[in-house]
Amino acid sequence: MKRGAAVLLLTGLLWTLSASEPILTAQTAERPESETYHWVLPVDQSGVDVATLHPNDCYVVQSAEGVAYFGEPSAGVLELQRRLTASYAHLVETRDEHPECTLASCLQVTAIAAALEREIVAVSDPRWRRQVNHRPSPVDGWLGGAYSDIGSEDRETYRNTAEQHMLFRHQATSRRSNCYEAKVPRTLSVHVRDREGNRTRTGVYRGFLYVEHHHPLIAGQTIVKWNPDAGRSSAGRFVLAWQRPPSL
Repeated sequence: MKRGAAVLLLTGLLWTLSASEPILTAQTAERPESETYHWVLPVDQSGVDVATLHPNDCYVVQSAEGVAYFGEPSAGVLELQRRLTASYAHLVETRDEHPECTLASCLQVTAIAAALEREIVAVSDPRWRRQVNHRPSPVDGWLGGAYSDIGSEDRETYRNTAEQHMLFRHQATSRRSNCYEAKVPRTLSVHVRDREGNRTRTGVYRGFLYVEHHHPLIAGQTIVKWNPDAGRSSAGRFVLAWQRPPSL
């Protein structure tokens, strides 16, 4: 009886170790490196797609700047706005330097965005100006500021759903070294808050968004292509594409 009990105990122990092996392997599987994206959103467009999220990925807008104007723009503001041809997002190594953005066109966008912000602050009515981290209230008609969205049905109108977070919340979350989790695969985008959908607004919002991957490495890689012929769209002139390995 003792020998039989020992055999049963040993068999059960081996079965337990065998059953737990996939779990241990999953826990120690290598994760992709975290990513930082630089995004630029001219506010006459509704939004910009930034990154693809997988379940349990953690994301937060680390920093943001810029101003939107919802009043009657000056001729100078309109000219600068016209020169911001598209929204875009691309990977960077750090928030301080952009070795990936050495193209003349990308550097030009940064210069135009800064000039547009200065012009709006200099000549516009402050009652209709909204910073990127503006906290909307009933007093201003819930107008202005930017928010992230990972897949709600009404992306262009902020409705305080679980998938949407205003940028002022992101920045408070980032200061606490926390971030939001994605529950299902989604395209993460940043949008201008404007319940009326006023496309005559002017200005530009821009910033840096951090993604921390909580899943094993996925075969293939995401690459960024420059498309100079692209028109005004949420994808802009930078096109994110998924490249599979030749063996797949």
